Amino acid sequence: MNHGYTLQSLRKPYTTIAETFEFEIEPIKHSRFIAHAQAVGTDEEAAMVFIESIRQRYPDARHHCWAYQLREAERVRFSDDGEPGGSAGRPMLSQLQGREVFDIIVVVVRYFGGTKLGVGGLMRAYGGAVAQLLDRAPLRTVIPTLPLWLEYDYSDTSSVEAMFADMKLQSSETNYGEAVSVCLQVPDADILDLYDRLKTQVGGRIRLMLPDGLEASL
Repeated sequence: MNHGYTLQSLRKPYTTIAETFEFEIEPIKHSRFIAHAQAVGTDEEAAMVFIESIRQRYPDARHHCWAYQLREAERVRFSDDGEPGGSAGRPMLSQLQGREVFDIIVVVVRYFGGTKLGVGGLMRAYGGAVAQLLDRAPLRTVIPTLPLWLEYDYSDTSSVEAMFADMKLQSSETNYGEAVSVCLQVPDADILDLYDRLKTQVGGRIRLMLPDGLEASL
């Protein structure tokens, strides 16, 4: 079977934030910088909703600068929200990119302290706020998985289940009819190995439902 996957097309594990988190750095010349972060999956709308929630939480703040980085289509956006161009959103995004944290939105709220910091000072303040937040926030590694349905004869149950156990794969759903149907959440890194082992051990006697709904026999 031509399964259509290559090592290059498989998604790699990635890092994101585990929970909503906030951190306020030490005031800089009486200006306050309060950083907030939240996981947003690949949903740009969720990022914008979070930004708006921070605006509503701090309606009297001078600036609500933000940046996000999503894995899907490598989408990134940022805003200086009235600060000098390139002084806020860009250094915030640079922290996310440098640390390779994805599917995350960060918002830094500034209460102006009466003294201008200059572009360099603002870049250090906004970038530093995100850096200090990421130093403290709980991060987690996500291993991308693919849902695959397999259908096989009852006579192959022992060998198939032994293979699943050896690969540490667990079924999320199993149906028993004329044949056994199993849904597996397979880590991307194990997909090619699974195909090869299925073909070798039960080749020609198993049907595979690919994610796009196509059906193939091994």
